[in-house]
Amino acid sequence: MSTVELFSDHQSRISSALESLASDDPVVREKARYHLVSIGPDVVVPLLQVLRGSNERACWEAAKALGAIGHPAAASALAELLNHPNHDVRWVAAEALAAMGSAGLEQVLMTLLTKSGSVAVQNGAHHVLALFTHKHEKELLATLLTKFNAFEPAVAIPPAAFKALNALEKLKG
Repeated sequence: MSTVELFSDHQSRISSALESLASDDPVVREKARYHLVSIGPDVVVPLLQVLRGSNERACWEAAKALGAIGHPAAASALAELLNHPNHDVRWVAAEALAAMGSAGLEQVLMTLLTKSGSVAVQNGAHHVLALFTHKHEKELLATLLTKFNAFEPAVAIPPAAFKALNALEKLKG
């Protein structure tokens, strides 16, 4: 088999797996997701395109796959899903962002700067932030987490998120 044929076959299997993310059969969806995750970063862009589609099952599976792959290029799109109309999609996006580590955390903090007025974003972001249990991150996020219970969280969260984002940058630098 030539290199061109191998590449074409590989692309065909990726396309088939992407289509299978929308299957009614959960076993088919899971197998497709595992296959895509095993390919790794080469499927990040096609998975990001699935996130923009209208099929909630496929979106859920793509978000889960992106979390498992953990490539920081997916963080922004996953953060956008914190405002998705489907609770399950929001939840898996939050889990994926937390799994991405500092890239996911940074993106959630940036999202809170402009979208903290959305209760769905607040809930998803709170879930992500609560999953960061490493000592330095926990201390960095403690004040921000209290702002979710403020009288006006949409007003209290952005300055605290900005402060946490700056502190995170200092830790990285």
